[in-house]
Order: sequence, then C-alpha cells, then structure tokens
Amino acid sequence: MTELVWITLALPVVGVVLLTILGMKLPARGAGWFASLIMLAAFGCAAVATIILATRPEEERQVVQVAWTWLSAGNFSVGLDLWFDELTAVMLLIITGVGFLIHVYSIGYMEGDPQSRRFMAYLNLFVFSMLLLVLSANLVLLLAGWGLVGLSSYLLIGFWHNKPKAVKAAKKAFIMNAVGDVGIAIGAFLLFVDLGTLNYSGIFAGAGELSETQASIACLLLLVGAVAKSAQLPLHTWLPDAMEGPTPISALIHAATMVTAGVYLIARFNPLFHYAPKVLDLIVIIGVLGLLMAGLIALVQTDIKRIIAFSTMSQIAYMFVGVGLMSYWSGVFHLFTHAFFKALLFLGAGLVIHALHGEQDIRNMGGLRKQLPKVYFCMMIGALALSGIFPFSGGFSKDAILSSALAVDTPIGWIAYIGGLVGALLTGIYTFRLIFMVFHRRMSPYAENVIPHSVKHHGEGPSTMLWPVYILSIGAAFAGLLQIPGVTHVFLSWLEPISPFGMVEPSAGQEWLTTLIGTAVGLTGIAIAYHLYARENTAPELIRNGHGRLIHRALERRLYWDDLYLWTFEKPLQWASAFLNRDVDSPAFRWAPLDGVGQLTAFFGRSFAIIENGIVRMYALVFALGIGAVILYLLVRG
Repeated sequence: MTELVWITLALPVVGVVLLTILGMKLPARGAGWFASLIMLAAFGCAAVATIILATRPEEERQVVQVAWTWLSAGNFSVGLDLWFDELTAVMLLIITGVGFLIHVYSIGYMEGDPQSRRFMAYLNLFVFSMLLLVLSANLVLLLAGWGLVGLSSYLLIGFWHNKPKAVKAAKKAFIMNAVGDVGIAIGAFLLFVDLGTLNYSGIFAGAGELSETQASIACLLLLVGAVAKSAQLPLHTWLPDAMEGPTPISALIHAATMVTAGVYLIARFNPLFHYAPKVLDLIVIIGVLGLLMAGLIALVQTDIKRIIAFSTMSQIAYMFVGVGLMSYWSGVFHLFTHAFFKALLFLGAGLVIHALHGEQDIRNMGGLRKQLPKVYFCMMIGALALSGIFPFSGGFSKDAILSSALAVDTPIGWIAYIGGLVGALLTGIYTFRLIFMVFHRRMSPYAENVIPHSVKHHGEGPSTMLWPVYILSIGAAFAGLLQIPGVTHVFLSWLEPISPFGMVEPSAGQEWLTTLIGTAVGLTGIAIAYHLYARENTAPELIRNGHGRLIHRALERRLYWDDLYLWTFEKPLQWASAFLNRDVDSPAFRWAPLDGVGQLTAFFGRSFAIIENGIVRMYALVFALGIGAVILYLLVRG
C-alpha cells in the first residue's frame, strides 16, 4: 500500500520532468494526453491504496512512511515522511480523480495555444504540489507543499502573461498566499519551541500538555495560512481576480483542490484545535460572515466565472463552519461533493465561453439552452447541487453541516444554522440568476451573431471538453448518496477515526428536518431568481438605480475590500518608494560630477587598470617594492 502512495506522489513529477525535457518535440495533443494518462495512473494507484486501507482494521489504518531523514541537527530531525489515513485517502481521490478530468478537458480547451505543452506541465506540477501538501507527515514538508502550491497557482493564473490583468492577478494571489505561509511558519516554530517536534504524531500526542493560550496562539497562526489558501475573510480578495487564468485552472485550483487546503489543514490538526475552543468559534464566525458576504457580492456580478468564484468562497465558508463546529466529517463531505459540482459549473462555463468566442459577460448571453442543450442540462445539475436541492449531492453535504450546527445547540451553533440558511437563500438566487440569464431570457444581439455559426461548425464543444463535464454531472447528482440521513453513513464512519476526541453527529431527525428546510429555502431562492431574471424584468434595474443603488454599488465594488488594501498597503508603499527615489536615492547616489556610485567605482577601476596590466615584470616589481617597504618599516620600528 505504501508503495502505491509513493507512486501516486511520484507520477506527476515524472510528467513534469518529461514534458519539460521533451518540450516542443511532443505534439500538443500528445503532450496533453500524456499528462492526462499520468493523472489517470495516479488516480488508479490512489484508489487501490484506499481500497487496501479500507480492508485494514480501524486501529491500523493510520500509516506513516519514512523515506529518509531530510534534515538533522542535534536532537532535531525532519524526514521525508508521508502520512496516509482516511482523510488523506479522500483528498488523494479528489485531487487525482477530478484532476484527471480537468487535464482531459484542457486538451480541447487549450487546442491551438502554442504554449499548451507548458500548460500541461504546470498542471502536473500543481497536482504534485497538492499531493505533497496532503501527504506530509510533518510541518516542514507541509510548508514545502504549501509553498509549491502557491508557486504553481502563480504560474497557472498568470499563464497568459501577455495579459496585464492576468499577471497582476497572479502576483496578488502569490502575495496573499505568502502571508498565509508566514503564519504557518511562525506557528510551526512556536510548536517546535513548546513541544520539541514538528512531526504530526508528536504534535498530536503532546497537544494536551499545552496551555489553552499556547494552543490558541499556534492554532491562530495555522488559521492564517488556512484563511489565505482557502480565500476566506479577510484574505479572500485574490480569488475573484484569479479568474483571469484559463478556465481549467478555475476548476482545478478554485473548485477541487487549492482552496480546500485550508479546510484540510483544520481537519488534519483537529487534535490541536480541540484545545483551542475559542479559535474553533472564530472559524465558525469567519465562515458565517464569509458565506453571507460572498453570496451578496455574487448577486451583482456580471462575469460568469466571477459569479462561480464568489460561490466558491461561499461554499468553502460552509466547510469552515463544519470543521469549526467539530463536525469534521460534514466539512470534508461538502469538500468532496463540492469538487464535483463546482468543477462541473466552471467547465460548463468554459464551454459557454468557448461557444461565444471568449465572451464572459452574462448580459451578452441569453437563450442558449436551445443552442447548447447538453451544456444546459449538465449546468442545471450543477446549479441544483450548488443550491442544496435534495436529492442532489450538495443538498446532502450542505445540510449535513447545518444539521451539525443544530445538534451543537449553543449560541455559536444557532448563529451557524441561521446564517447557513440565509446563505442557502442567497445561493439559490445568484446561482439561478446565472442560469436564467445565460440559458433563458431573450438571446442578446451579440449571441445571436456568434452562437449559430459557432454551433454549426464546432457543435457544443470537442469531446475532450464534453466528456469530463458528463462524468462530473454524475458525481454532482449522486455523490450525496454516500451519506443519506438514517440510511447510509459512509462518510461519517470512514472519517470518524481521524478525530481522537469524537465529532458532532446530528440525529437522523435533525438531518431530515434541515434537509426539508434547506431545500425549501433553496427553492425559494430559485423562485425569486425566476421572477427577476427568467425573462425581461425592470425590477433589477429599478433596484440598481433606485433606493438600493448605494448597496448595489458597494456590492459591485466587493464591499470595498480591494480599496481598503489599496489605500492601506499598496498606495503607502508607492508613496514611500517615490519619496525614497526622489529625496534619498537621487541626492545621495546620483550627485554630479561623478553621477553616482557606479561612475565612482568605474573611476577607481580605470586607475587600478594602469597597474593591473597583465605584465609579469610589473607585478614582480610591485611585489619587491612591497617586501622592501615592509622590511624598511620593521628596521625603522626596531
């Protein structure tokens, strides 16, 4: 089993190396299929390893494999250690399985792009980084994977580096994630000072020796990394801008893998967070505020990918609520189903954009259900799952989180429950606002000119783009059946061993009650969206230009978070740089007549060049004069 885990980790590295070495020698589609087959093989290894793990007794499922000692100094040592258990197995299946489908989709999406080989190599690099992150058995290796994920996302978001917006978005994502990296690094340092180890097993075993203050500080620092990577308040602003990258990246990074890393981190370190209850409450508050804020902002967005991006932030916030309530299984269950329906929506949006020759504004769409019936059907499944409508997958997993909040029966639980239901209402509205404006209503003049020609010559898209969407549709529709209240408890039973202190488990009655209420709330949101957006309606325009114009403008500006960071950090740094350039650098280092240190150095260089002329007898003469001067000095001194 451990050999299969190592092979799963190594395969994407092989893909990166071979794609880099072979480069342009490979045909573009050949490179795409090679990278995809690498991912399929990795998924197969992960699946077999998971099956073997499931056959083991529960007490033998946690496997730590040490390859070699990486760093050693005194009593401190860090090894290249892998941790494989029930949680890791779930993450491996998501990363490699959904990753494989997105690789295949990319073959069609990137066709004709001269840099498609480089793109596929970056995809393999990202998957390796994410696998390293979730397989790590110590904080040093975790930090290595965490940083590589940030680097890979930077390369992928800014892949089209001729687009200034894409380059800016890549830098923004990298900087935001670097803030999180610093938080985890400091947290790791404090844990080492307090416990003398960076291995997970040592940290979990010694967590009970920490005071609540020590545990809370360490958990807060880890939370900084989780918040940054998962695009939660207040380090969330990079996520919508990251939509400047190719659409497959939106599906891979911002739906199925990277943004879920923060949820994984909290679930993995649950034995430590158990001793920091106030931090767990903070995680719930961050989640509730995030899901409400993202839902409100999504209501007014007009870019199809940005609407889905804000829904990602909202759904990750639900997962934060789940793990913050110590219902780790429900948070990871929603992570699992979310990978299917959110990747489906992003890839479906990519097919729409492909058919409209790059257009992403939903106001320039409309009436596409007859032209793109297969895409419409699949995106409808994804939309129903995202809205939490029973019996689609999102309905089971989101309601599992809300029913866990009901089971907690504390003020923080009720805040999570009520906030989650309001978020479900918003989700129904903004999700079906997108569906109705893109596929219903009257077709826009732009779409009327473009879509008939596009469909006639290209259909709804190449098979490499359509088949991954079909498969994801199946997952979005049926993945929730793994956890039917009172019937099947696959996810709860599978993940229960990862928490030594137990998890919150709602009763079947609480789950069915929440499913009933959640579905009713989601359908209400859909009904509101139908009334406002299914056909021409002046109500949205009246709201935008009437009494709600200030709120509408604030939501369009994303509640001014970007402006806050602009005036708090970016502008002051620009002003400081201008001041140093004008009033320090110029007067001190660019003065006449030498025009700065560079020319002064050049002057001395020319002076010494008279002596350093390459003539050996000149060197011998200088050497003899030097020895003579030293002897004369000693004689005079004596």
